[in-house]
Amino acid sequence: MLRRAFLKPKRDKPRRKAPERCPQPQKKRGPTAEEKRHHARVRSMPCLVCGGPSTLHHVTASIHGGRIARSEQRVVPLCGRHHQIIWGPRESVEALGHPGFFREYGIDLLTVADRLWEERDG
Repeated sequence: MLRRAFLKPKRDKPRRKAPERCPQPQKKRGPTAEEKRHHARVRSMPCLVCGGPSTLHHVTASIHGGRIARSEQRVVPLCGRHHQIIWGPRESVEALGHPGFFREYGIDLLTVADRLWEERDG
């Protein structure tokens, strides 16, 4: 005859952390009024590559391959073909990456984004 194993005694403490001890996800803040004005100004500029109508590209990498935290201040104007991978085989910043985009077009997007943010008042 088989013997049943004894059941473990119940825990005094729950396995999960108490809700007040669990880290809460940080809420993403939206752009400030100043950043929204900056976005509107940059969006009205022509594409940096071809001069066509543009959308905003948030610069999150450098030509040296380092990752940069997404910022509402670091934006540049790029048309759909030079911004998003769905528009061209190897023309967009998403397809080439920032180092490849710099090699292909000679444009350092991080430098341009920082310059545009500095020029926002003038």
